[in-house]
Amino acid sequence: MTSVIAPLCERCLDLCDPEAAGCIAMGALGCGQRGVVAGFRAEEDMTVCRRLFDLGFAQGVEVELVRRAPMRDPLVFRIAGGEMLLRRRDADRIVVRVA
Repeated sequence: MTSVIAPLCERCLDLCDPEAAGCIAMGALGCGQRGVVAGFRAEEDMTVCRRLFDLGFAQGVEVELVRRAPMRDPLVFRIAGGEMLLRRRDADRIVVRVA
């Protein structure tokens, strides 16, 4: 990681234990189910997590799974009044507390 990215990741990306009480991977939400972003799974490469954070998936933001594609991937989430399409593997990097 470059010297600029490392401090940004440490400061902004809250790592969260997906096994914590009431927390699940965002990709595991059911259609119409809402959750609040609790943090990100610890990954070797935090670049994708940083990009998701930049797209608005920050701690405390409410998300809702709107729909799934027929083969269950990709997923459409409602966040901050808009809709965002994510691959399941990217959505699973985000940990949410079910509302």
